Amino acid sequence: MTNKKTFAGILGAGISGLTTAYALQKEGISVTVYEQSDQVGGAIKSVRQDGWLVEEGPNTLMVKSQQVWDLLRELSLTDDTIRANREARRRFIAQNNTPVALPSSIGTFLKSPLISAGAKLRLLKEPFIAPSDADDESIASFIQRRLGQEPLDYGINPFVSGVYAGDPKKLSVKHTFADLWEMEQRHGSLLKGLIKKKKEKEKSASPADKSLVSFTEGNQMLPRALARALDQPVRTSCEVQAATRSSAHWTISGKQEGHAFQAKHEVLISTVPSHKLSPIFESDLFDLLTDIPYVPLSVIALGFTHEQVRHSLNGFGMLIPEVEHHHALGMLFSSTLFPGRAPDRHHLLTCFVGGARQPGLAGKSRAELTELLLPELNTLLGVEGDPVFTHHRFWKHAIPQYEVGYHRYLSAMSMLEEQYPGLLLSGNFRHGVSVPDCIRSGFTVARRATQWRT
Repeated sequence: MTNKKTFAGILGAGISGLTTAYALQKEGISVTVYEQSDQVGGAIKSVRQDGWLVEEGPNTLMVKSQQVWDLLRELSLTDDTIRANREARRRFIAQNNTPVALPSSIGTFLKSPLISAGAKLRLLKEPFIAPSDADDESIASFIQRRLGQEPLDYGINPFVSGVYAGDPKKLSVKHTFADLWEMEQRHGSLLKGLIKKKKEKEKSASPADKSLVSFTEGNQMLPRALARALDQPVRTSCEVQAATRSSAHWTISGKQEGHAFQAKHEVLISTVPSHKLSPIFESDLFDLLTDIPYVPLSVIALGFTHEQVRHSLNGFGMLIPEVEHHHALGMLFSSTLFPGRAPDRHHLLTCFVGGARQPGLAGKSRAELTELLLPELNTLLGVEGDPVFTHHRFWKHAIPQYEVGYHRYLSAMSMLEEQYPGLLLSGNFRHGVSVPDCIRSGFTVARRATQWRT
């Protein structure tokens, strides 16, 4: 079966692919999106079950640009957008089996037990430490060099686990904390860079409203709304098996619900995970991208009655530093964050296990993970008894790892786009792993695709 040709073909109906499709359609460009699974959203998956609302992927959306607010308005999602509870501003770090609030001001930082008095004094040396002349550096090396060991152990290490489920000894500061890298390169110091940035912010126009949000029926409402807004329905349950380039167009072929299909496009935009590219394009040139590391991760949601939990759960959640030697990377206080996540007088905790820290634990069963987590929840949060609700999702390739030397992969992507006219590579392995990163890159890639319009 050969389908009517649209200008752009997009592989993958995650947030990157759908945002790109939506942005292209706004420019009057016809587009078809192909998705291997039976639903849109990629890693953004929301599950409603027995009065509980679980996020199997990203739990929140940090909106800090007018572009995203405009997108939500255009998709008629404004009324369904929920801002996080004010208590979500409080974040906890586990220290000596106790939740310790992350400092929110200079005053609370000076009083905080998270790092010692000696470590706080060590920070005064930061402006006088010479910048590195290395082309790249691990997060751990960068933070140790500029701030010391304790800020790494009880600040950056758990944060990196929360965002990337990664190892700061392997991840590149240049590609994950670009602002910090640039501050050192431009100003020679993080403190000087922060002061300069604050002054620039004060001079600039009023920034867009910045809020942590979700939606009444979970984050998957966003990709579903994007899909509904497209003139051409997303082709779900559609496996693209091959893509070839002729002088005039791209031809893709595959199967949809057991039936063979073929389609032609002037531009082909791939947002599928990097390890899935080589089989589709059947070229050794894509093999390097197969080497991009991903970490496995289990997301396990546990529900309890109010009476089972001694801690007030008055915050966003708790991150667990590696030096604390727990199984969990951290947990979100999901029912505190947003309403409608748990039945009345119940708490929902969303826990994360595995990642680069303990990849072997990620693939364990729901029962095994629950058995591992309950003693830790008892120690850290005073949770008593068995959960009244459980839900588990295992992600074999959860998050791409932007490790030291990641520039070689980025260079390979640029080279492939040069060698294959009309091909654009996008997704969380190129432009950042967060949902806002993927939305921003979707609009950027769409602008690039319009250059192929004649």
